[in-house]
Amino acid sequence: MSVASKVATLAWYLRRPSLYGELFRRVRAMRVSTSNSVEKAKREKVEGQRWCEQQVVPAARLLESLQLPTATPAIETLHPTEWAEAHAAVNACPVKMGGPANLEVLYHLCRGMKVERVVETGVANGWSTLAVLLALRANGEGRLASVDMPYAKMNNEAWVGCAVPQALRDRWTLIRKPDRDGLPEAIAALGTLDLAHYDSDKSYEDRMFGYHLLWAALRPGGLLLSDDIEDNSAYADFAKEVSRPTWVLPKKPGNYAGVLIK
Repeated sequence: MSVASKVATLAWYLRRPSLYGELFRRVRAMRVSTSNSVEKAKREKVEGQRWCEQQVVPAARLLESLQLPTATPAIETLHPTEWAEAHAAVNACPVKMGGPANLEVLYHLCRGMKVERVVETGVANGWSTLAVLLALRANGEGRLASVDMPYAKMNNEAWVGCAVPQALRDRWTLIRKPDRDGLPEAIAALGTLDLAHYDSDKSYEDRMFGYHLLWAALRPGGLLLSDDIEDNSAYADFAKEVSRPTWVLPKKPGNYAGVLIK
């Protein structure tokens, strides 16, 4: 990152007092970052991908284990009006944000498990948010609390969750903070969780922080989903730590999601 880019990033944070805690955490992380850290991250990704390749199973295996229907009709087919509205909103968004998770699996897990209290991290356009909220509406009850910090310097605040139609937002709370600050707030608002979906900070340390906090809040039988688990060994290490059934699902070549059952 150039000096000018660092200065612009600093100025962005300084204009947002609610993010000062995250700024200080990132400055501390930069001070200890070395070339060895970069090489370590590369090695961890190779190891993470290898582990995922050894563990991956079809989504139908997970659904079958939970005694749920293995067919996962597309959300586009089940909710065409909301899907079309979401696509129009995302196409109008001037900021490129992260891609969607495994939406059909997420939707059908929420439907089949009849979840009522859900927390997610990482909203971006809001595709996962849309999937969860559509499932909650179809279930007839439930709330979703989402934690998402705006992208630095990208001015995307107004577009976070743009895929979510206004008609679905009465069940939704968006907490515009980093995970370290926002996750405790989201969990406190909902209490014991039925499902948690992690799709935010990708570093080993940040994942482990989020996993431990969400796992502690889940009810027995609740689900912890995590995207992009091939980035490092955090998910594999956490799965080993809690010694509970885990499922690695394919998203696209080289990209995986994990599901842990408490």
